[in-house]
Amino acid sequence: MKNGYRIITLLLIFVLVLSIFTLSSCNRKYDEEEVTEATKKLLTEAEMLNKIYYGSGIEYFEGEGNKGNYRVASSVHLEQLGFSTIEELKEITEKTFSDGYSEILYSTILAPLRDGEYYVSPARYYQEYDEKTNEPTHIMVNSSFSPLMKDNVTYDLSSISVEKSKKERVYVKVKATVTTSDGKSQSIELTVNLIEESDGWKIDNPTYANYNPYKDKYDELKDKDFN
Repeated sequence: MKNGYRIITLLLIFVLVLSIFTLSSCNRKYDEEEVTEATKKLLTEAEMLNKIYYGSGIEYFEGEGNKGNYRVASSVHLEQLGFSTIEELKEITEKTFSDGYSEILYSTILAPLRDGEYYVSPARYYQEYDEKTNEPTHIMVNSSFSPLMKDNVTYDLSSISVEKSKKERVYVKVKATVTTSDGKSQSIELTVNLIEESDGWKIDNPTYANYNPYKDKYDELKDKDFN
């Protein structure tokens, strides 16, 4: 009987070890150098997209073409950004952000935001079309939209550190500086979630930030406690 119990115990240990190995092996393997280089490229692209979706946004004209709170987008600014239609903006977005994250942006920024049956806010941008040809004409910009990203974020691409993977995502740390319009700056660290799609690595989470005055106070108190 002792041998029987011993065999059962060994089998249970073997199953437990195998289960742990199987669970850990679910986390994808990755090439650290490849992920680092991809992150540098993606964060550089994300700076513009974050401003479009969350920050100062697309510049617009005041005057002819106004529709309620909507204004005609500046063709000069659009040329600088590298697109002229919402469809082209989506194409650029999907080169940087994952399919899932892109859909979140489309449903909350490029479409009216609703909470169930309740209407929360109108779209920040929408595409206007020619009534006769149905060709896209102007991007319309909501002049009353309140930006979520109020400050400028500069990434320190030399600080990128690949931390770990969990299932299909790879998690990367990057240091950044947040600067307000009146010149106040703050050092922060962001976590970037990456996922590899059929056409390459994509960012799968928000990478913008705002100046946090409470962080400075916390850091001061922490320094005093240690001194």
